[in-house]
Amino acid sequence: MSKDEVPRGARYRSSRAIRTAIAVASVTAVSVGLLGASASAASHASTGVEGPSNAALTVQLWGSTTVYGNLWKAYKKNFPQDAQKQTLKLDSAGATDQNSVSAFRLELSSGQNIPDIILLNRTEVPEFAATGQLANIGPLIQKYLPGMSASARALMNYNGKYVGVPYNINEKLWFYRKDMFAAAGINVNQIKTQAQFIAAGKKLQAKFPGDYIWNIASSPQAYVVGELESGNGTQIFDKKTGKFVVSTNPGLREAFQSLQQLRASGVVDTQFDDFSPQWEAALADGQVASVPSGSWMAEFLPTYAPKLKGDWGVTTWPSIGGDANGGGSEAGGPVMVIPSQIPTADKDAAVRFLIDMFMTKKGSLLSYPIGNIVPNVVAAQNAPSVLHNAYFGSSLVKAYQKASANYKVLNYDPAALQEIQIINNALDTFLASGSTNPSSALATAQQDMTSQIGNPFKQ
Repeated sequence: MSKDEVPRGARYRSSRAIRTAIAVASVTAVSVGLLGASASAASHASTGVEGPSNAALTVQLWGSTTVYGNLWKAYKKNFPQDAQKQTLKLDSAGATDQNSVSAFRLELSSGQNIPDIILLNRTEVPEFAATGQLANIGPLIQKYLPGMSASARALMNYNGKYVGVPYNINEKLWFYRKDMFAAAGINVNQIKTQAQFIAAGKKLQAKFPGDYIWNIASSPQAYVVGELESGNGTQIFDKKTGKFVVSTNPGLREAFQSLQQLRASGVVDTQFDDFSPQWEAALADGQVASVPSGSWMAEFLPTYAPKLKGDWGVTTWPSIGGDANGGGSEAGGPVMVIPSQIPTADKDAAVRFLIDMFMTKKGSLLSYPIGNIVPNVVAAQNAPSVLHNAYFGSSLVKAYQKASANYKVLNYDPAALQEIQIINNALDTFLASGSTNPSSALATAQQDMTSQIGNPFKQ
């Protein structure tokens, strides 16, 4: 995720309340012109993918197109033998990922203007992959898979087929103020449980009254409960019985209860949501001194608190909400997929671009400074330019690598977007109730899913 795009995992509400702090650029299609790159000045890494060199590719995404435009320029300059006479058109379908998904549905329905590459969150992949709308690119990328991280390979795979290339991996990372934690006598390496996390919050407040170890609003962003669900074994729908199980599954129950407990503990600020002006200010002035979040947070902190360079450290999550060793992910991460309906020649050209820029060491190191994308190619992760992050030092990549061992993607089904909406409505109701028992809210959620969705695999 880049800082000029709407962040991944934005909350699904009927009003689509998104993170207002992020400005999106134009939603008009942008064509990226050819660059006069010198082939002799750039090395070539052949992908082995066949296809004409004059393909005109279209990439559909949401938010700003700036980062992808810069990625394409780097591709044209550094992989000229693969790029040759290729051209690219970038289409932003709107401000949010849901705008892009809605546009994709219409394109598939009409059979017209289907993009060659589309950016999807992992939550959205099953809707299209389950019905064969996404190309199986496994045979074309096979020889590059061993060089990818285990997390990347997991994110790319749906039901045994490789249907996309990761843009980035949303590991679960804990960002914290090193200076404030040290002054309060808090050692993050000794915090393994939610109880210890709360105790650390009290130590922080003893040293810095009025400051908090996290913030959880009364209506949290969807990714908050999703991060807990992904690590604690939550199941939404049981394919064997053909029924939703949210009212009986212990994972979702524990996630709800944990968030209620944290809000009641006094160590988290409950007054404002992520990506609000208050949140940005609190991160800059120390009112919020740590954030368990997705790895994309590394892109935002330097913009919110530029004067705190070197003061923010990164580690892995403690176990919150019943997740094992802080495991899970923030909705898996965004992936670039190729529709199965486009011509073979365009598929080959699209795969060539994705391989070069995201599945080779060279391309990964080019993509890193452009989109702040921690490389998914293992050989690139310890390169000096990645290891010595200008803001976080080496703690970012070290935590990222450690989190990879416990990375998990929730078993999303084709109705995931509807289910996320219903679950978060239930969470809002439960948090507002002040109760410690989420049974009623979860029972309502199950009823809503049953009546509104039915069987997500038979829609």
